[in-house]
Amino acid sequence: MPDDAAARLVAKVRTFVAQELDEEERRLFAALLAPGVARASGESEVAGFAMVDWPGEAFPEALGRALREAGIRVTGLDP
Repeated sequence: MPDDAAARLVAKVRTFVAQELDEEERRLFAALLAPGVARASGESEVAGFAMVDWPGEAFPEALGRALREAGIRVTGLDP
């Protein structure tokens, strides 16, 4: 993936979070992103999430339920 595409995505995510989400939605969005951010940075307050087996209890149940009900799945991320 080109660096410029990644930089554009990060900028769009920042704008989206700052302008479109309320405080509760920002916390839930952070729960979605925490494992990837921790893995990318290695120096994060969420560094514990970088482990392969992220503990399910760390993920908000309401968010998990909403994702399951919406049928949202992430595929195709394996190298």
